[in-house]
Amino acid sequence: METRIWCEFTPPGEVCRDYIIDAFKRYKVILSYKLEYGCDNEDFYNMIKFYNDHDVPVSIWATLSDEMGYWINEKNAEHFDKYVRKLVEMLEYKCLKIKGLCIDLELPLQDIKNLCNSKNTISPLITCVKMLTSNLNKKRFNEAGRILPATARFLRSKGLESYAACIRHCYYDIRFNSEIVQNALEIPVFDVGWDRYDLMYYSTMIRNELKRIKKADIDYLMYHQISHLKKVLKDKLAVSLGVTNVGKMGNEPYYEDISEFEKDMGILKEIEIKSFSLFSLDGIIEKNRLTGYLAAVERAKPYKPPICKRVIRNEVISKLLFDIGKLYYRLR
Repeated sequence: METRIWCEFTPPGEVCRDYIIDAFKRYKVILSYKLEYGCDNEDFYNMIKFYNDHDVPVSIWATLSDEMGYWINEKNAEHFDKYVRKLVEMLEYKCLKIKGLCIDLELPLQDIKNLCNSKNTISPLITCVKMLTSNLNKKRFNEAGRILPATARFLRSKGLESYAACIRHCYYDIRFNSEIVQNALEIPVFDVGWDRYDLMYYSTMIRNELKRIKKADIDYLMYHQISHLKKVLKDKLAVSLGVTNVGKMGNEPYYEDISEFEKDMGILKEIEIKSFSLFSLDGIIEKNRLTGYLAAVERAKPYKPPICKRVIRNEVISKLLFDIGKLYYRLR
């Protein structure tokens, strides 16, 4: 199984500690290191060189500035394409090697803040209505669907992997033969031609998101959905697990016990997932925690959760809603 670890906040010099390099080499880990637009300083390039010198693979998780939306979406696709090309040119100039680029496809930052950090019920409601109205812009979506495939082709021409990550809700587009979720989220994903499609099944966040849906077993929900994704995407599928630390929003719930992560790993092994990522190094950078989590990757046994009828029922309801949504979408 290919193992990757995301790193969002730790400074470049701090990921060059000897014990981190030793652990990554021992467990064959690929580092996915976040580089925000305009932050490619000498410390960053020195870190890449350090990893090259120690023969540890590293990919760049390229994000834009907060003002540009941070994550990649249809509104900033052109900026991202130009950013990637300049970045690859600079790496070539400095004779530095990377495995590829991680493309984190999500709603613009401000929309996510409105959904996650609202202190009232109106703001997230407005954002959801916006997603189902003004966000569903086929012309804008298709234009981004023209730009991003060119980005993927450019990376491939340079011998670099394009590793595209998106939130788990995009599963429903695969399941119901749709692009509605991707368009509502403003993120062309599956028709772009990325080398890998990484869906974020962060169980700590899913449990928080679905805590009001009683009797919905999250373990089986993950097993059920990831199994279908594997059938469709085959070895192009990757899965992110987590989380071990807060992310960009600063309020994400994270694992309280490593056994929770080990169980999630067991689900992936049962489905025979070939590539997974753990979010994030920032939460396990202390030596014992890092080696503990990596050992759990190897130690985890395949685990098939018992069938949850509530999960099956909810998907039947989702299909009915998607059938109605497709009619609405065709009329737009």
